[in-house]
Amino acid sequence: MARTRTPSLAHWVSVPDSAASPIRAYVNGTERVEGDGIRIEGGRIYFDPPLRVPLGTSFGAKMLLSFGVGVYGDLKGDALDLQFMRDGAQQWVTNVPFTATGETQ
Repeated sequence: MARTRTPSLAHWVSVPDSAASPIRAYVNGTERVEGDGIRIEGGRIYFDPPLRVPLGTSFGAKMLLSFGVGVYGDLKGDALDLQFMRDGAQQWVTNVPFTATGETQ
């Protein structure tokens, strides 16, 4: 019996502490810059389109996988890396964790 889950979406993430422009986001390795895929406002980075939150694998799915039975669906979601300036030096944060958020304002 197949069951489908609608992926949760993250419309924004918080700007890292002391981060300064330019801020670049890399979603699954593809660059997004302010005005082209991201908008920075009020201490948040807003995404258009939103990010797909990685889904956790349920206990039942893990059991099936251990027996070599496949499971359906996109379990991975999106990966997010950020590049920005901090104290005059370029900084990177990789595999930024994010959770589902409400729509942009």
